[in-house]
Amino acid sequence: MNWIQIYKRALKQTHTNENDYTSDDADLDMDIRYQELVDEIVSISKWDYFWDEWITDTAVWQSEYIAEKLGLAPDDLDIKKIDKVFVKYSDSEEFYTPVRYVTPVSLTKHPDYYKENQSKSDPFFYIQDNSIFIYPAPTDIVADWLQLFVIHKPAEIDTTSSADDIEIPYQFHKLISDWLRIDIYLSKGLENEAQAAQNKYDTWIRKMVAIMKERYWKAIQRNFKNNLNSYR
Repeated sequence: MNWIQIYKRALKQTHTNENDYTSDDADLDMDIRYQELVDEIVSISKWDYFWDEWITDTAVWQSEYIAEKLGLAPDDLDIKKIDKVFVKYSDSEEFYTPVRYVTPVSLTKHPDYYKENQSKSDPFFYIQDNSIFIYPAPTDIVADWLQLFVIHKPAEIDTTSSADDIEIPYQFHKLISDWLRIDIYLSKGLENEAQAAQNKYDTWIRKMVAIMKERYWKAIQRNFKNNLNSYR
């Protein structure tokens, strides 16, 4: 559901018109309720639900890769963690090699040394400012050499938000309008109706928690545990 559909559903369920509960009112309330649902999912999945993947080609002899150049502009995406990094140094390699995280202060030599001399079977990375540094540097042009997984905080939603912009599972989008329904009833002084709507909302929250826990208690393809490093 997109923003408009969620808003219209709340109006329809409460027999309310747009003059009594304006889109401006809904805009503020909806994002508050959405962020509460995001927090609920975070508490279940430890951020693992909200991840993204980026893949980029090599830049020969380049170790520094700027976040913005990877499509990770901090102004566009609130990145909580760079979680896992993988590389392959040749087009002939079938599988990616995991890149281990180190702290810059742990290096015993200048970073330029590791550009050439670090083993390709044991690559490492560290983060400074908005860049990720990977050693050794690639020596050939390799398509999709860097595979990067990050965990982010979903952006706020507003009247232009599409269904894809609302990052909680699609089947739970209706929970946002269900909560708006409670707010509308309370604003009208309809406490019994508000309580009934609250009970329904609580039931669906329990369903959401059960479904999310089931997903994250199982082995999944990309299991983001033991986060390596804070991005900022």
